[in-house]
Amino acid sequence: MKYLAIAMCALILGTAQMTAQDEQQPVVLTETVQARFGTVWESLKSAIEEFGCPKPQVIKVIEPAEEGGLYKGQYVSDYCVLGTGEDTTKATIQKYSDVPRIRGGIWVTCRVQYKINVKEEDGGVTKIILRAEMSGFEEFITAANHFWVSNGILERDMMASIMSKIKKKQAESGN
Repeated sequence: MKYLAIAMCALILGTAQMTAQDEQQPVVLTETVQARFGTVWESLKSAIEEFGCPKPQVIKVIEPAEEGGLYKGQYVSDYCVLGTGEDTTKATIQKYSDVPRIRGGIWVTCRVQYKINVKEEDGGVTKIILRAEMSGFEEFITAANHFWVSNGILERDMMASIMSKIKKKQAESGN
């Protein structure tokens, strides 16, 4: 009987570990650019605005304590609506991620939230770390918002927009 209990525990633990490995991992993009913090910060704010996102939920700039120090910033957008209504939402979700499994679910909204960290480093470079989280409202079965990871398209599009804006600002200023 004792061996049967041990075998069952091993089976359960093995199954739980396999399930955890099957879950999609969030896409995290990191870029290091030869640009000052201010240039990067203004570029990311402009890119977020261009994508039609409302005012940010969090916008925080940590100024250096000493002169000549390095800046850090955190930008968390509000939810940017990608699709609304029964007809278009499911197709939008399928374009940017896997549709969450809710049998018989009817999705009526799809949205994304961008989380961007910016850190100025020595040598005149700035590091950008970008994540996105998808969410939507399912109204028929759960009548609740659900959150999931994207397939990376939105993150790559946003990072490309930020990078192009940085290059444009640098070209305009002659740096």
